[in-house]
Amino acid sequence: MAAAKAARAVGRRSRRVFDIFVTQVPWTVSSKEVKEYFSQFGSVQRCQLPFDKETGFHRRYCWLKFSTTQDVQNVFQKDSHILEGAKV
Repeated sequence: MAAAKAARAVGRRSRRVFDIFVTQVPWTVSSKEVKEYFSQFGSVQRCQLPFDKETGFHRRYCWLKFSTTQDVQNVFQKDSHILEGAKV
């Protein structure tokens, strides 16, 4: 039992995380739309778009978590990314 628990813990620590920080996200764009757009470059595991509790709007930046380094490289191969007419 303890060995299985230790093996799972090692597996969690060995997972690689490939994050991208995206700024200048338009106010009108949702996390679903950001995730859909960046999914064309690879498998987006998570899109975190934090909200301001006082205003109710998101903070115009987000983190994207990709599955592989190749997915991240695919994003950076494109010179610019446009969401609803705004460059992010």
